[in-house]
Amino acid sequence: MTGRDNADALVLDDCGRAGFPGLSPGPALIRRWWSGLDGPMLWRRRFPGREDQVTAVRKMVRLLLEDTPRACDAEWVTAELAANALLHSRSGLPGGFFLVEVLRGLHMARITVYDLGGGGTPAVQARRPGQDIGEHGHGLRGVRQLAARSGVRGDATTGHAVWAQLALNCGASARTA
Repeated sequence: MTGRDNADALVLDDCGRAGFPGLSPGPALIRRWWSGLDGPMLWRRRFPGREDQVTAVRKMVRLLLEDTPRACDAEWVTAELAANALLHSRSGLPGGFFLVEVLRGLHMARITVYDLGGGGTPAVQARRPGQDIGEHGHGLRGVRQLAARSGVRGDATTGHAVWAQLALNCGASARTA
């Protein structure tokens, strides 16, 4: 992406290049993007179904939300949803892919990871009394704790859309926003 200043607004051109040549991405740039915008902003990107892409997804979401107090939470949530797509769906098979969507408003952000289906439907596993806490199987519970709302759409045949909505306000708790 490249950018050039207009009299009152920043105009972005998608030239198919990674990064922001000539622009310093950060809170000041993001605030400038927001000036004059009335509605939410939407970003969507397709990633190859490889483990190394989880890092790229995390960096993308971090950049998009770095001017909020929830950037670290959003980065963790995104990494968990992307890792689950790779581990539990056809997205992680050779030739697979997954799609990440970030919808950002002034007070909320929704992160959605779309996978290619297969396996079961993602669900938060309840911890039973006396159950040993293992290393795997608890990620969606963590996502649910950080998110104001979360959910799953789709099925094993058509694919899943797993989403989490985060409150971006400093004073609002994640579960009550």
